[in-house]
Order: sequence, then structure tokens, then C-alpha cells
Amino acid sequence: MLAPAFETVLDPASAGHGLLLRRARDLWPEFAARSGISVHREGAEWRGPDAEGVLERLLAAGFAAGRTEAGLFTPEDWRLEPKAALKALRKTRGVALVEDHAERIEGDRITLASGGAMNAGAVVLAGGWLSAPEGAGPLPPIRPIKGQAVRIKGPSPKRVLRGAGIYVAPTKKGAVVGATMQEGADDLEVDPDVTATLMARAQAIWPELASAREAEAYAGVRGASPDGLPYAGRVRDGLFCALAPRRNGWLLAPMVARVVADAVEGRSPDPISAAMDPGRAALNPRG
Repeated sequence: MLAPAFETVLDPASAGHGLLLRRARDLWPEFAARSGISVHREGAEWRGPDAEGVLERLLAAGFAAGRTEAGLFTPEDWRLEPKAALKALRKTRGVALVEDHAERIEGDRITLASGGAMNAGAVVLAGGWLSAPEGAGPLPPIRPIKGQAVRIKGPSPKRVLRGAGIYVAPTKKGAVVGATMQEGADDLEVDPDVTATLMARAQAIWPELASAREAEAYAGVRGASPDGLPYAGRVRDGLFCALAPRRNGWLLAPMVARVVADAVEGRSPDPISAAMDPGRAALNPRG
């Protein structure tokens, strides 16, 4: 989901970042057109409690929104298909996908787990919440947040539906129901009780879920900074990072990429770069 509006009013960590999230979303049309990615701009609905209160917070944050019979609607939140988007990005000219991972960084030399090595004038750490390669040095603090969701095959809503602690997002083959935020957890175990709770909440805002043919629960781990914004930019000479986007990795991707590219190529930082500067947090030895 590319959802600056609902993320700003529903996620406490994003409450003060509405303008930045909106600017990140506005980078998507040009980036998507260049990369062959389809962005779906049909908006999103709130079908949970206190629609008036949610509407008031959206309008106060500067987002367009209005009441509907079922709750409220905002045209500000968009979405994309992650698998299709990744496939398109891998075909981008100049991109080479290496199925390996770095074990050590020494200057501009990277030692790979496979035993090989490669040289790079600039290294960007983008490995999520996991420890960095040996030699990366101190990095800003990142905490894990486990999330569990469910893929549904069958019916699909016309747009993203939101409710209290739940969303239902349409996909090409059905929908995704999610997602939990379990602070500090870093395992990928699927909890059937959590799955049942997600499905019950989803059916409350989208009764058509009862006709779903198949459901597959899965879990992942997000990386997050203490202030909820990602770390993007220079760590030290030759080493850069794109880390800790919390729950807005797709939304922030083009903005983070621009900030990192500016840092790598020596362009002057702007206020957004300062907001994401890895140096804003005390460094921890995570290598």
C-alpha cells in the first residue's frame, strides 16, 4: 500500500510525518512510469468505528476525504502489486541481481558468502533488520517488528479497506489481510490464533471474505528506527544505507533511493535528507 493518509492517522509513529509520506507518494507516478510498474490509484475506505473522528484527523492532516454510507473514503492512498513491481525492477537497465550476500567489507572490497569477492566504490546496506557484514562498523539502532498477514484466493475488494487493526488489500488473484505489529519479535512463526483474529476482523469490514477459496498465512519482520523514519544516506566514506522503513517500505522506496543516490553522488542534502540522516541516532556496533 502507498498509503500516506491512513498511515499518518492510524500509526502513532507516523503521526508527525504526513507531509513527508505524501511527498514520497508523489514521487511514485514518474518512478513507476520509468520502471514499468503499475500504480493503482482507486483510493481507500475506512469501515471501522469512529468514522467521524478518523475523517476529522485526515482533514486536519491536510488529506482529502469524505463520508460514505459504510464509513469514509480518501483518494489519497494508492497501491501496487509487490511481486509484479519487483519483477519489473529486476528488468531495469543497469540492474544486476546477485544471489549471494556479503560477509565482510574491507575498503571497497566485498567478500561474499559463496567465497567470491567484488569491488565497489559505494556500498549501500539495505539488509533489513539483520546484522550488517563484518567491517561495516557502527550503525544506527534498528529494532525488529514482526508482522503476520494472510493471502486470500478468491474475491477481491474494489479498493483497500481499512478498519481497527486490520486492512484488506486487493491483489490480482484475491486479497491480502493484515497485518500485525509485534514489537521486538524477530521470528517467522505463524500463529494460528493471530490468523483467526485477522480473518475475523477482516470479515467484519468485508463480509465477502466468507466466500474465499483458500487462505495462506505468512509472517515477516520489519526494521524500524526509534522515530519511525528510515535511515538513508551516508554512514561513512564509501558506505551508505537504506534501512528501517518500518511499515512503509514501498511507499518510501523512491524517496529513499533518491536520498541515497544524492549522497553517493555528492549532491547537496535537502531537508528530507536531514530527516533520514543515519547520523541523527546514536550508533550501535551491529556488524
